Amino acid sequence: MSTSAFVDQLDSYTKLTPSWGEGPRVHKVTIVRSTDRDQLRDQITGTKTIRTGAYPSKKMRRGRYGEAATEIVRIQQEEVDVDVVDAIAQPCRGEVLLDDGWHRHIPDFATLYSDGRRTLVDAKRDWRDFRTELGQRQTFLGQVIATAMGYDYERYVLANAGTEQRRRNIEEVQASRFVNVPDHLASLAAATVAKGSIGLGNLAAILHPVNGRSMVYALMVRRVIEIDLDEALDDRCECRAVPPLPIAMPSIRQ
Repeated sequence: MSTSAFVDQLDSYTKLTPSWGEGPRVHKVTIVRSTDRDQLRDQITGTKTIRTGAYPSKKMRRGRYGEAATEIVRIQQEEVDVDVVDAIAQPCRGEVLLDDGWHRHIPDFATLYSDGRRTLVDAKRDWRDFRTELGQRQTFLGQVIATAMGYDYERYVLANAGTEQRRRNIEEVQASRFVNVPDHLASLAAATVAKGSIGLGNLAAILHPVNGRSMVYALMVRRVIEIDLDEALDDRCECRAVPPLPIAMPSIRQ
């Protein structure tokens, strides 16, 4: 856990019950976040038996750490998904006072979407993991913490990553996230898709005779171009302009 952190102490709650069902009475919620409002867990210790990894993100402009396959898949999906504007893994620790004492929970993600929604996410491999005693407790605490912060709450499993085809496409697109796209070519691509959709092969040919496709992928990570990832990535894939963000967007780093 990060050694430098600050605490948001919220007012006492007498009746704060998660929207998904009945639960115990909540008296107080404390939110602990890192001083830079980034990931609370800032390193992977190597002591756990589950898979861990560090992911250098182009979209978020920082390294992101994840534990287990589902979190790592989610991080890659957020890198490519044009509906995701910002995201933090392990964004905070919530300390919730119930009738039987204090309970702690660290949500797996905070995500800011292009429509302005802010969401806390708990991720597990399968829905069955949420139905265990531990999973139900984490769901309750996650909903309480999200409500206290004014966020939505979401549960995410590996199946939410989509079909095997979509997951392969996400892998392919995110692999090009650091490909250099000169400003004049990025502007050219934006102007081209602003006129209407265009095939991937045609847009790639406009940008570069060799690296055009990887440039298109890089521009998807940068939220300039949107590609349908449910079909095979061939020259006929439709490329569209990403709609502009609302003028006033909230933040998950405040």
